[in-house]
Amino acid sequence: MTESTNPSPTDEPKADETFTWTTEPSPTDDANGAGSATAKDILESVRNVVDDLAERAAPTVRELSARAAELTAIAADKAAPFAKRAGEVTADASGKLASRSREWASELRASVGTAEQSPAASAETPATPTAGFEPAEGIRETTEESSQS
Repeated sequence: MTESTNPSPTDEPKADETFTWTTEPSPTDDANGAGSATAKDILESVRNVVDDLAERAAPTVRELSARAAELTAIAADKAAPFAKRAGEVTADASGKLASRSREWASELRASVGTAEQSPAASAETPATPTAGFEPAEGIRETTEESSQS
């Protein structure tokens, strides 16, 4: 049972599972030194090409930046009147909303005062919405449902 069924051929070398780093100089170290010098030369030439390209591209980049700034200024000039009008309309609508809210609040306070004086009268009369205002969603449905009951 100790014998294997597949005998290993004697022509193949056995794998060496021990791996260690050696510090001994090998003949390929000189080739690596020349290779690293070549790599440094290539990197230096690439760096020079990139620097040269950056110098040549600088005027083009400045021109494109200037054009982008001009287009931004044109767009801002064209948008300014619309923004101004929108601000004026918003301010006007805000003022109208504020005055209507004050009127509505005073009407509510007045209706609360009359409801406290005669509770039976206010229960029979449905509340009317303030002129110029639409009731909130669901208000008409609940008033119609309560009047049908």
